[in-house]
Amino acid sequence: MKTLGFYTQVTLSLVAAFQLLGASKPDFTGKWELVLNQSNFGTAQKPARMTVEATREGDTMRSVVTTYTAQDNQTAEYTWYLDGKRHPTDRPVPGYSIVHWDDTTLVSERQSNDGAYKTVSRLSLSPDGKTVTQIIEIKNPNGTNKEKLIWRKVNQ
Repeated sequence: MKTLGFYTQVTLSLVAAFQLLGASKPDFTGKWELVLNQSNFGTAQKPARMTVEATREGDTMRSVVTTYTAQDNQTAEYTWYLDGKRHPTDRPVPGYSIVHWDDTTLVSERQSNDGAYKTVSRLSLSPDGKTVTQIIEIKNPNGTNKEKLIWRKVNQ
């Protein structure tokens, strides 16, 4: 997937990663900007810019993701339930997502109902809380891709 559909998957992975916030776990809420020159997109098209703003409201997480490309800008809003259970989703195709902790790494697994699409995203927060490293592995009918995205917290 070398179009904005790919960025939808990346966005969903990142948003899902903002789901579970435990007291002893990293806090991924806030405003984040993609560091393009430190990120590796594999075979996917590189955006001009990406930003994420994630906020927590009770037992839900709300995020607004904006992807900027040479052609246009795309903004998407998402609400996620923070219970760590399997939840149905229709984005980018009908399926489900499960988010869980692997020590201090937040892991989001998304899969289509038919198994043709699978995305695993792993997020780790730097000790100073200013940088998120996101490793994304994508499998779809067009093949596979692995990326390493670096996000910096934006001072508010």
